Order: sequence, then structure tokens, then C-alpha cells
Amino acid sequence: MFGFSNRLLHAQKASNPQTHTEDEQVKAGREAESTLVEKLKTEGQVPESDIFCKLRIPDSFQTRRHEIDVVILTAYGIYVVEVKNWSGEVKPNKKGDAWIQKKRIHNGENGSSVDYDTQHGNAVDCIKAKANLLRNHLMKNGCCIKEKLFHPRVVFMNSHVKLDEQISSIPEVILPQALPFFIQYFQWSLLGKMTSSIVPAIISGQLSYSVMESARTILNQTGTWDVVILNGGKQLEGDFKGCAHFAPNRQETEMLQFSHQRNPTLGSTWAMLGYSPQTTVTMYCRGGAGWLWHSTLGTVSIPYSADVVFRVAGENSDSKIPANDIDRIVLSV
Repeated sequence: MFGFSNRLLHAQKASNPQTHTEDEQVKAGREAESTLVEKLKTEGQVPESDIFCKLRIPDSFQTRRHEIDVVILTAYGIYVVEVKNWSGEVKPNKKGDAWIQKKRIHNGENGSSVDYDTQHGNAVDCIKAKANLLRNHLMKNGCCIKEKLFHPRVVFMNSHVKLDEQISSIPEVILPQALPFFIQYFQWSLLGKMTSSIVPAIISGQLSYSVMESARTILNQTGTWDVVILNGGKQLEGDFKGCAHFAPNRQETEMLQFSHQRNPTLGSTWAMLGYSPQTTVTMYCRGGAGWLWHSTLGTVSIPYSADVVFRVAGENSDSKIPANDIDRIVLSV
């Protein structure tokens, strides 16, 4: 009887998982990056194969990796982009090595408001340093590109941001109202395409097709974050460390889909028959997505309470996430 009661409690828990909702600011920042990428593809006519998101570039000593929001490969050089969805007033500090963001929060109940300051690093200095790390990373992998062909940019997407003139006048800063012109810059005219295919790169100053292909290959092989999508939509970026019940081959596996038994009636019925809740993990092939299906490598059933070990970006220790709380995991290369 005790065994049945225990199974019944587990079945109820499995059918009613915790809901993890996304922080609105984090969600807005992610949507801003997606919006920029979509505009680059549709309005800027940049091929999807030449846009790389959330690349993690190792530093000179290989001790840590630095994330770049968006990298755009063009014949005119490589654009290294930091996307900001900030609102409020932004001004530099006295030394200029940090930016101060002033935001106002309104209290809808009594009409009052509270101002608070947040200090950030100088985003232009930061993206310039990341551009240099990216250049070194390409060189280390056999692709040498001149420093002048790397174009660091800080793109502000939120129209509710007010930048101090000392920041807005920096050439690497793209204001929200200047975004359409920034996007249009990537459009290639027919004449430009013809000229690029005829005039040697050493004369035009552009990247040659062979150099672009080499850079494209290296960037495709550069890792990004693994992403855990939780029940409720919250996304965690970081490094998937593993699970005691299965060990996917990262080079072959692109996504892990977690399927759960969420029907309480069916769960109780299985409990009566002596079964404990299980989660089915389907492993999808890397690059195996088609029009109507996605090739799989296999499936495995694990206890619904099994721990998935994940190191969230910025954390100093691993987290153990119950399989029952996970919708899917996207694995980087």
C-alpha cells in the first residue's frame, strides 16, 4: 500500500511540474537580438550562413570565453556587434571606463516613481577587445585578416534610450534611429557583386572568396552556449555537463527533446499498475532537420526526477535540474 501511495504522489508531481517564467528584461534583450538578426537577413539581404550569434571566443590564455552577440561576415570585413536593449539615460562616468544607466520605475498604485543607477562597463571598449580576440582566434586557426577589416559596433535597439552626446558621438555606436541605415549598408548592388567577382581582392581591399570561406568554416566550428528551455518558457544559457542516465555525442547531437506524462488520470492509472513516472529523451541529429521531420539518433527513458547537470553562464557551480522541468536542450558544437 505504501508503494502504491508513493507511486501515486510521484505521478501527481510528474503531471504538475514547476512553471519557470522568463524574466521580462532578459526576454526583451533576447528578442532585440533576434530582431536585429531578422532585419539583417530580410532588409540587409545578408545570407543566414554569414550571420553568427552568441559565439564564445577564448581569450589569449584559453582561461575563459567571451560572448559576442552577433558576428556578420561580409566582403568588406567582419562586423562584431554588441546588442543593447537599454532604456533610460546613459552617460559615461568621469574616467570614461564605465557607463551609467539611469532608469525610472513607476509605481502604478500611487503614481510615484523611483530612479536608480546601474553601472556597466564601457560597451565600446568591450566590443573592441572582443573583436581583437576574434581576430586572434581566426589567425590561430589559419585565417589571417587585417585588423582594419574588423568593425566593432554597439547597436542600441530601444527607442526609449537617451544617450549622452559623449557616447552617441562615438563612431562605433549605432543609435536606434540610425538602425535602418546600418542595415541598408549590407545590401549589395548588382554592380557591387559583379565588381567583387572580377576585381582581385588585393586591389579592391575586400576579403577574397577563399578567405571568406575559411573564416566561415572557423566561425561555424566556434562554440556557442548550450540552452536549456524549461517548462514555462524560461531559457538558461550555459554548459550541459551531462546526466547519469545517458551520454549524447555532442558532435552528432543537436537537440535533446524531453517528453513527459502530463495527464494526471493516466499517470494515476500507471501508478496503480506498478509503474513509476518516466521521461523520454529523444536525441536529434545535428543538421538533420528537413521540411517535415528531423532525423533522430535514438531515444532513452529516464526517471522523471533524474538530475541534469548544467553550469549556468556566470555561475561558479553546477546546477542540478530535474528532468521533469525540462522541455528541451539545444547543444552547441
